[in-house]
Amino acid sequence: MSKPVYSFAYIQVKDHADYLERYGQHVLPVIEKFGGEFLAATPVAGVVEGDVKGNWAVLAKFPSAEQATAFYQSEEYAPLLKLRRETLTEGSIMVSFAEDLPA
Repeated sequence: MSKPVYSFAYIQVKDHADYLERYGQHVLPVIEKFGGEFLAATPVAGVVEGDVKGNWAVLAKFPSAEQATAFYQSEEYAPLLKLRRETLTEGSIMVSFAEDLPA
């Protein structure tokens, strides 16, 4: 049986209202199609250690690494990924598909 995986992103969103309208509301059905769910999404995540730049944190859960990868590489997500990368966000994004975390 596959273990769930967790994906964490901390990104710099240029305009939160634009991001939510053009990306946020459209990505949820795609994530759900691949069995994923958002556990948290917030502009007010605090940094307790280190120097991390960003203004939007997201924690998502998928039933397996295969489903998380299928979502990220899907035709449905491709235009949203392009929009997020090229227009709506700046900087880097951190994603971890860690299968060893407890369920």
